[in-house]
Amino acid sequence: MKIVGAICLAAAIVLAGCASSPEGLKPGASADDIRAQMGTPVATYALPGGGKRMEFRGNGPRTYMLDVDASGRLIQWVQVLNETNFRNIVPGMSREQVLMTLGQPSDVSVVGRQGVEVWSYHFQNIECQWFQVPFGSDGLTSSGGSRTMIQACMNASSGR
Repeated sequence: MKIVGAICLAAAIVLAGCASSPEGLKPGASADDIRAQMGTPVATYALPGGGKRMEFRGNGPRTYMLDVDASGRLIQWVQVLNETNFRNIVPGMSREQVLMTLGQPSDVSVVGRQGVEVWSYHFQNIECQWFQVPFGSDGLTSSGGSRTMIQACMNASSGR
C-alpha cells in the first residue's frame, strides 16, 4: 500500500511540474488551453495590436512569457531569464520595459546612501549568481545590469 502511495505522490509531482511549463503549447493554442496548462498569469502586459504578454513562473528559476494575439491565441512563448534577454537590458529603460523583458524580480532591495532600487533575478546557472538591474531616482535603469553572487553562496564558499 505504501508503494502505491509513493507512486501516486511521484506522479502528482511530475504532473504539477508539467503544469508550470508551456512546452506542450503550440502557436494558435486557445486561451482555454493556456489557462488549463499554465494557470493564472503572475502579470499581464499590453502588446501592440491588442495582444497581451502573460508572465508565468515556472519550476525553479524560470519565468515564461506567452504572447497572445487580440483573440487570445498563442503567438509564441519563451523562458526569459537567459543571457540573451539580460543583454537586452540597457541604461534608460523604464520599469515597465524591464518587466516586459524579464518579468517580476525575485527580490527588490534598496542599497547605498542614494537609495538605489535594485531588482534581482534568480536564473538557471551553475555559479550561484543572480542578475541585478539598478534603477536611478528617475525610475530608469542606470546600467545594463550585472551578475552577482548571492550572499548565501558567498557565506558557504567562505566556510561561514
